[in-house]
Amino acid sequence: MSATMTQATQVPLVVIVGRPNVGKSALFNAIIGRRVAIVHEEAGVTRDRIAAPGSHGEHHFTLVDTGGLGVGRREKNVGLFDGLIREQVATIVEEATALIWVVDCQSGVTAQDEEVAAFLRSAQRPVVIAANKADNDTRASAAEAEFSRLGFSTIVPTSCTHKRGIRDLMDAVAEQLPVATRTLGPDPVMKLAVVGRPNVGKSSLVNHIFGAKRVIVSEVAGTTRDAIDVPVTMRDGAVDVPLILIDTAGLRRKRQIDTVVDFFSMTRTEQAIRRSDAVLLVLDAMEAATGQDSNIARMVLDAGKPCILLVNKWDLAAAEGVKQRELVDSVYERLQFMKHAPVQVICALDGYNVNAILDHILYLREQMKVMVPTSVFNQFLQDTLARNPPPSATTRRFKVFYGTMTGNPPPHFVLFANDREACPAHYLHFLENQIREAFFPQTGLPIRLDIRQRADATPDDGARRAASGAQRQKAAVVQAMARHRERKKGWRKKD
Repeated sequence: MSATMTQATQVPLVVIVGRPNVGKSALFNAIIGRRVAIVHEEAGVTRDRIAAPGSHGEHHFTLVDTGGLGVGRREKNVGLFDGLIREQVATIVEEATALIWVVDCQSGVTAQDEEVAAFLRSAQRPVVIAANKADNDTRASAAEAEFSRLGFSTIVPTSCTHKRGIRDLMDAVAEQLPVATRTLGPDPVMKLAVVGRPNVGKSSLVNHIFGAKRVIVSEVAGTTRDAIDVPVTMRDGAVDVPLILIDTAGLRRKRQIDTVVDFFSMTRTEQAIRRSDAVLLVLDAMEAATGQDSNIARMVLDAGKPCILLVNKWDLAAAEGVKQRELVDSVYERLQFMKHAPVQVICALDGYNVNAILDHILYLREQMKVMVPTSVFNQFLQDTLARNPPPSATTRRFKVFYGTMTGNPPPHFVLFANDREACPAHYLHFLENQIREAFFPQTGLPIRLDIRQRADATPDDGARRAASGAQRQKAAVVQAMARHRERKKGWRKKD
């Protein structure tokens, strides 16, 4: 199995660069037209590069937001994330078709800007300077004179707050793009959200599948903050599976969220789960299926998303003498409501069993297309109800008339019955498990089962309606006879 970039990377790359807290993420969101990157006044919020498809006129491109270049090359005290961010930026700048360099009109040219200018000149890529935070005409008019000494001729004043200058900026960028640009291809077949607690190895897994350091990895919990879309194509022999892996921030317990950035990260992760086609839930083999893992799994189940459980860091667990069968049984014992999801033990660092993930994905992809015919499903219902008659939760006996499958994914079935309240909750779960074992075994697909009550299904209601109809008919006869007598009285009076 190998991984390469998909067609989305074959269109021109427009990369946004600059020092921290100049408004790169705000500009990214303004160009894309929706909130994708986290924007906050705290410097250094963006660490990994974030990509999204964009267009301007007839030009289509992939827009990339990068982390702030916070330190100069000559500085000795380089922080952990500053060095990793610089490596990320240097890699994507080499692939860029054009660069948008964001500077700050309020602070003017700084020493960091001089360092960034030297870095961009060495990259030898077309550069358009976005003089951001030009909130009034005075700052906008002074921007060109202020930043022209950086050595780049194209300078466009912008204000993301007031949506000012964005179109002029993209006009300048479009001039640097190829004339005959190719439109973006269709969306990949599947979007897989990689979720889990902080520091369980989500980014390491994404990097291993991608085949390069696509996202920043460190031992510091909470390194990833945004939900980062990574387009890849996984290959197994002649089978090509285009995917988008969504690397997400680690989900902490709510009482551990003490900053606005942590709250935004959690929100982005929840959104990534909702917009994904399936979820890869990464667990830590050294402490698998914790209480927070259970909370995340419940979030995935409530969203109705197919799920594959990946138990990472097997190298550490194996060194402790743990057996894989015991580890898998422990996961299922603690996450009993996720027994429909397959468990795969992996090690993202050395690639152990990572190839096996593709087998689960291929099987899941095929099962997501399955629609059970109504006749087959009703035959299954008849046999199941005959073998295990439903107990009654009320004084009435629960009776199913027929059922049908209405959608997938997730597999959604509707049962038409006499009384919704007469079906005990445990029997409904029993039916869900029976349906899963019969049609979707070990796929990771949750089952949605609804009960609809037929309006004419209650005999008592029918008797009441019949009695009411008889009374109305009798009343009508009485009224007709009364009118007849009145007419006869009037005829006699006339005589």
